[in-house]
Amino acid sequence: MRLINRFFGLSLVGMCILLGCKSFFVASDFNLQTQDHKSIAVVPIKMIFTGKIPEDWSNSDVLEIEDAESRSFQISLHHELLRSTKGGRRSVSVKIQHHQKTVTMLEQQEISIRDSWHRSPEELAAILQVDAVVIASIEKRRFLSDLESYGIEVATHVVNILTDYYLMPWLPFTSVAKEIKAEYSLVDGLDGSTLWSISFVEGADWRQPSNAIVDRISRKAARKFPYRL
Repeated sequence: MRLINRFFGLSLVGMCILLGCKSFFVASDFNLQTQDHKSIAVVPIKMIFTGKIPEDWSNSDVLEIEDAESRSFQISLHHELLRSTKGGRRSVSVKIQHHQKTVTMLEQQEISIRDSWHRSPEELAAILQVDAVVIASIEKRRFLSDLESYGIEVATHVVNILTDYYLMPWLPFTSVAKEIKAEYSLVDGLDGSTLWSISFVEGADWRQPSNAIVDRISRKAARKFPYRL
């Protein structure tokens, strides 16, 4: 019986990954709770790496890559939220603070990209002078490389080790895999309540440019974003 239960449990997980299962929530009284909202901000995205890091990589190398990835997902989501209002789609009723202003305001308070991952939504909203913040986390097994399309510069030696990383013999090659877990939440800046959230598992075709993978994930989250007129 235990083996049967385990089999069905694994089957359900496999089906969930295969179908790209998605969890979605929006507060039943969203319009009431947000009636006075004027602006929101997308804060740097928390990166969670679950793969194997080569022993010859330095901690600073890993931090630089993760910071760059965090910014790429932040910029991409900002763009997709704005883009999702075009083409006859309903526009959003709030202003979305520019991603660079968000990072600059945090830096002025000596809050780095990584530090922001551990600050409360209420504190971030107060610093950024917005009514709500979009927080998110991305969990994956591989690092991204070509982030130039987001205007992000990564040290040359980091780019080189990334190239070696993709050729490492210990890293099994799987070009397409459902291995990126994404979670997004819109949190009220006053009471910290969750107003909207979405989570899903997305496939990653590692033969594609990194920006194609990042933008596809951001676009999937943006499609369900609230505040629509």
